[in-house]
Amino acid sequence: MVNVLLLAMFLMASSDLASPTPASVAPAVAGQTPQPAHEPPAEAEPPTDEPATDGPPADGAAVSDSAAVSDSAAVVEILDRMEAAGRDVRTIRCRIIYHVADTLNLTETEKSGPILFKRAEPNPMFMVEFNRIGIDGILIAYKEWWLFRDRWLVEAKEKSETIIKREVVEPGERTDFFDLEQSNIPMPFGQRREQILENFVVRLVPPQLGDPKGCDHLYCAPKPDSPLADDYRRLDYFVSRDIHLPLRIVAEDASGNKVTRADFPDLTEKSINVDLPDSTFHLPKETDSYHVSEEPLGSQAPATP
Repeated sequence: MVNVLLLAMFLMASSDLASPTPASVAPAVAGQTPQPAHEPPAEAEPPTDEPATDGPPADGAAVSDSAAVSDSAAVVEILDRMEAAGRDVRTIRCRIIYHVADTLNLTETEKSGPILFKRAEPNPMFMVEFNRIGIDGILIAYKEWWLFRDRWLVEAKEKSETIIKREVVEPGERTDFFDLEQSNIPMPFGQRREQILENFVVRLVPPQLGDPKGCDHLYCAPKPDSPLADDYRRLDYFVSRDIHLPLRIVAEDASGNKVTRADFPDLTEKSINVDLPDSTFHLPKETDSYHVSEEPLGSQAPATP
């Protein structure tokens, strides 16, 4: 399927924001007490003035296929709670801060704004309005919107006054945004424990400076025989201990050249299962005069924000 949400989010990408690799940390293995290289500092809410922990643990490259890691009681419990919490989500309304760090082209992009999500038939709906965009530290005074409804992924840009409608599924076809093997976007909820453990070696990492407050950090390295090893070098989930959903997701592509980070700094119980009529999922009036083009299914390359 086409690269559709870093909705949460999980859709936008053009370049991003790389942060320094965190200090040396020893990931937790089943039955062992984590031993950080130093006493972890106080946690900070995202965003913070400190570097965000986009980098893997210091020994992340050495993550093996040790089943004991993924099967630790702590890891399984966190994944079970995340799966259960995701099943209960009907709608979400919160803010997203989306970073992409392209280390090959040496570019950094940060976009932020409100994101809406609603389960619907045959497919979910989501909409993101980026009302603050920065490229290589320069603030861009234009907005952009990303909307998925029915079978169309719609991209609208204020600067060019254009709308591109990309057909990403057949009429009436169902697609599963929450299936890691079908969607190129790590959604902030909906993943199944069984699928994560089948495809990744998962470690519980001790807290570090810049982590979202009150979260457990799961470092997920694809198993060598997993098809996801072609897409990811690692995924990091920072799972809230209160709502059991990720407040941050970090994805490093298989080449190691791009690190994408999505923060949901105001995602709380008040953000979940709010009233979101279908009429909410439309482009704003200001885009009515934009030039519209359509790309039917199969005629375009995957798009990322």
